[in-house]
Amino acid sequence: MTLRVACVLAGLSLSVVACGDDDTMTDAGGADTADTGSTGTPTCGPLPAEPTRTCEALASDYAPGGMSMWPACISDDGTYHRIEDTISTIRRVEAYEDIAALLFDGTPTSDDFLAARMIYQEDEGLDSRVVRRYDPRFEAPDGTDCTQDGVPAMFPDYCVGPAQIQPILLSAFAAGIAGNGDARVHAARIQGALLWFLYASVSKEGFTCTTKAKDCDSAYAYYTGGREARGGIGLAGAIASVDPDAHDRAWDGVFALRCWRDLDDADTAVDLELRDRARAQLDRAVTDGVSAVVRAAVEDACDDSARWAFVQVLGRALFHNARANDATSADVIEDAVGTDDGADAVALMSALDTAFVCP
Repeated sequence: MTLRVACVLAGLSLSVVACGDDDTMTDAGGADTADTGSTGTPTCGPLPAEPTRTCEALASDYAPGGMSMWPACISDDGTYHRIEDTISTIRRVEAYEDIAALLFDGTPTSDDFLAARMIYQEDEGLDSRVVRRYDPRFEAPDGTDCTQDGVPAMFPDYCVGPAQIQPILLSAFAAGIAGNGDARVHAARIQGALLWFLYASVSKEGFTCTTKAKDCDSAYAYYTGGREARGGIGLAGAIASVDPDAHDRAWDGVFALRCWRDLDDADTAVDLELRDRARAQLDRAVTDGVSAVVRAAVEDACDDSARWAFVQVLGRALFHNARANDATSADVIEDAVGTDDGADAVALMSALDTAFVCP
């Protein structure tokens, strides 16, 4: 039996085994192997229509070829120019699509979950990054290492991968392979958790691009899957399907990040004001897009427990930005997402519309 197959089968008991890109796996959250996949649905009245928005880019935002406060740079031709020819991140986003083909359309079988888990644990693949993913939008003491035992539990928002995302994935994969409960609910949780990971990764790579320029390539790839300008798979595909404007603005943010790193091309970037403008532009658009994905899922969740399970996972990714934008709406979002059955879908959609206005 190969190590990879052993790791997958051992995942049924979720013991700490030698898996992942560094031959270690952290059982960060005590995933529930007895998960039945049961979940409720929200309470739905007449759902609010999606608001008509008249959004304008900030004067400080970047757009290729547009009049802006930005100096001329490499992004002005509307093409993403890679810092390095090879971007390993692309394969991780393609792995998301491979998992999607197995799990996210229809009712997956135990064999489908097993095959998807094997894809998830490819060498240098999704598992290898989820287990160490941190989110720089949250504060933690300098030197905090989310791969160290006990640290994720101390800083669960910052150490979002091992503390929050990984346990959801391990639990859902294990339950799906074992055939426990509703397979569609398990698949929905996996989809929500992987999109959450891609979303957090865009922010993280845009931050570490400060000291490692090629991480700008990773931010671009985690959003677009390495596709040509204005295209995209993975997170970009999910956002483009429900909010093309947010997707288009996210691409402007990707170009802004690359423009900053072209203008600030020292080994360690020094123009942190311009960096933060670029990162804020990208984060604002991608977050608005994720909120649109969640909102669309709420519409489908009124009679579909799998879609509600998806909302309960991906909706958690919005807590930080919702609270920064509108504390009252954030309270509603957090309460609704944390409710297994009977959440107020109307209130949740209205809160999303208030907290996330423009990309």
